[in-house]
Amino acid sequence: MMVRNWMQANPVTIPSDTLVSEAKRVLTESNLHALPVVDGTRLRGLVTRANLLRTGHFVLRTQNQDEFNFFATRLKVKDIMVRNPATVQAGDTMEHCLLKGRELGVAQFPVLDGERVVGVI
Repeated sequence: MMVRNWMQANPVTIPSDTLVSEAKRVLTESNLHALPVVDGTRLRGLVTRANLLRTGHFVLRTQNQDEFNFFATRLKVKDIMVRNPATVQAGDTMEHCLLKGRELGVAQFPVLDGERVVGVI
């Protein structure tokens, strides 16, 4: 079984200068757990639901209006994304993908075909 047969093909991607609030909206509306961050055709990072929850939880705990306003209007995905995320290739086996996920403690991988993002698994 190959990754390309199990991945979510043609994934929704976002650029690194996207506001965190917009990324949260996209994740929620699309019922996704992770969004590859792509500038041009290059994978820059991965933003996950967990990244957003941790950031939002921190802002809410401070109960500081200025921090909340910054979070809502100026904080960008590039500030909280996982940089250089672990990836798998579309031609990798599912066994390799699962072993890599267990080894790294990673639940989502951007799937690449060479350097191009072609899916998420």
